[in-house]
Formats: sequence, structure tokens, C-alpha cells
Amino acid sequence: MARSTFIAARNSRHRTAALALYRALIRTASRIPLAENAPKHPIVKIVRKRFSKNTAYTSYRLIYAAMAAGYKFLNLLTKAQTPNSPEHSQVLNHLQSVRNTAALSRTKPHPKQYKPTPPPEPLLINVAKENEPPKYTSNILPRPIESLKGPRKVPSVSATAEGQPFVRLRKPQPHTLSRMIGRKGRIFSNRIENIMDADERLTPEAALEDEWDRMMDDLLAKEGAKGGKRRKQASYDWDAENNAKMETFAWSVQLSRLWWEWKVEKTWEDWIARGEALQKLVEQERSMAEREEGQSNAAAGRNQRTPRRNPLDPDDSPPNVGLSNVQSLTLMDIARDIEPPPDSKQVQDGEAYDPFLSPSWHALVKAQERRMLKWTGRQAERGD
Repeated sequence: MARSTFIAARNSRHRTAALALYRALIRTASRIPLAENAPKHPIVKIVRKRFSKNTAYTSYRLIYAAMAAGYKFLNLLTKAQTPNSPEHSQVLNHLQSVRNTAALSRTKPHPKQYKPTPPPEPLLINVAKENEPPKYTSNILPRPIESLKGPRKVPSVSATAEGQPFVRLRKPQPHTLSRMIGRKGRIFSNRIENIMDADERLTPEAALEDEWDRMMDDLLAKEGAKGGKRRKQASYDWDAENNAKMETFAWSVQLSRLWWEWKVEKTWEDWIARGEALQKLVEQERSMAEREEGQSNAAAGRNQRTPRRNPLDPDDSPPNVGLSNVQSLTLMDIARDIEPPPDSKQVQDGEAYDPFLSPSWHALVKAQERRMLKWTGRQAERGD
């Protein structure tokens, strides 16, 4: 049998002995004669502090050592009640050393209390109005020449494998920037994985659940029970077949998949706007660097020559590719056409906002119903 942990506070014998020792120490310490200018019962304060410090002990070794020390100091305090005794002098010397240590610590200058610095201003600021595509600008880039300590170094625009844009201002890359990029990349990857999970795991499970419901309905119909067929909710002006499909588990899976598609398109639209803004800011930095370099060459009396291109350098010429005419981010366009501006009163009151009750979500579901019902019907046919 495993040995249980000893809890001192739950042991009646130990609790009785500890309380008796505590009361004896307090009673004895309060009777020690001290100087007239001494604070009231400093020994009592020390005893209480030591007891409160040892209340968390559960080890037999520590508890035995603490109790033995308590009985030892009980004898010491009893003998210290006699003035001019060695024990009385020992107690007075200890109190004097405590006062000297406290006075010395008060003379030392305390460290300055630094005020918490406000968070730095973000590099990009969204200046788009409500219910408009994001549009970013910056109050940091391009940097004025007065804020630079040396020649201007043009930052570079980079992107992750998922397509998340960011700018490199200096080397090495700050840890906070790396952490932010990793966090946003994981969020985007999780949303993609949720879409794949809805297709590969939830859809087959929903088809099995719908097949089970159909079997139960058929059995109830054969037995002649009332309510054998599930009632059709006429939330839309569609036929009975489509209404029946919207009551299945497969329809719920398609709604979940549509939600994650919408979130992915939101993220992608935001990244595209950020990438365009960063590219414009870097181009402004590059033009300012070229202008400053030309002014410095003119001041030094050097002729401005075009540097010879290194064949190992990457080619910065625009790629010879065509632009697709296919409309992109259709879900965002549908939601943005219907989304009204938020109610200022609701925002001020701090009420909870349910996105699944918003007009944009209803419009999005309405626009994608044909596609989702088509997929729901395919799953029903596979189940049959």
C-alpha cells in the first residue's frame, strides 16, 4: 500500500502540540524585559513570522527540526526573562543587530521606479473606412534623413511560404518579429487544416449520421408512428428536397467549411494589402537612398557612374507573366456588399456580437447555397 502524504494540519496530535508550543512561545516572549524605547514585543513578531513560514512543511524531517528548535528557544526565552543574564543579553544583541540592518537598508538609495513604456507604434496602420477593403499606410517609413545615424540602408520585403508579407529593417531579425510571423503563420495553417478536416473527416461522419437518421425515419414510417418523417422547416422559399438537405448533418459541415473559407479569404485579403503597402514604402526608401547618394557624390566632386551589374545578383526586372481576369476573393465581395456599418450604441454598450447572426453571413450563405446543397446531395447519394 502506498504511503500517504503527511499533512500536519490534519493530524490532531501534531496540531495540539504545535498550538501549545506557539502559545507558550508567545506568552514567554511577551514577558522579556526590554528597553523603554523598544517597539512593542518585537520577539513576539519574530515568533509569529517563523511559525507562519513553517506552516507548509509536510516532511517529517523538517517538522521534527522545527519543533525541536521551538522547544530549544522556549528554554532560551524562559531564561531571558531574568535581566542581566547571558540569555537576556543574547536577545538584546539580536534585536540591536536587526535594527542596525534595517537602518542600513533604509540609507541605501532605492532603485528608480521606471514608468512602463507605451507599446511602440505599429509599422502599418489601416486607414480604410468601415466596410471597405483594407488599406495600409505608415508613419515610420520612409524614414527622414535626420533620424538616421549613417547611410540609408534600404529595407527589403519578404514573404513566408504561406504568403505572409513582412519587411526586414535590420539584421539580425528581432525575436518579436519572428514570433509574430510564426504565430500568424500557425493561425493561417490551422484554418487551412480545418477546411481539410471538414472534407476528409467530418463529411464522412456526417454522411453516416444522416444515413442513421434516414433509417430511423423509415422504421418509424413503417410502424405508422406519428411524426415518422422529420418536419421540414420552411426558412427559405425552396422545395421540400432542398429543405430536407438543410436539416442534415452534412449541411452543418458545409456551413462550417464556408466559415473557414471566409476566414482564410479575410486573412489573404489583409496580406495582399499589407504586401502592396510594404512594397510602396520600400520603393520610396530606395528612391530617397538614390537621391541622397547622388547628393553626396556631387558634394564630394565625384562623377556619378552606373555600377556594373554582377551576373550573380538576382534579376529585379518584372516577370513576364499575364494577369488573370478571374474575380478573386468572391466571398469577401459578397459579404462587403451587404455588411452595414456597426451600431455605435451596441459598440459603446459592449454587447456581445454574434457573427453568425450578421447580415453578411446570411448573404454569404444565401449566395453559396447552391454549391453547398450540391455537395450535400452528393454525400446523401453516396450514403444511399
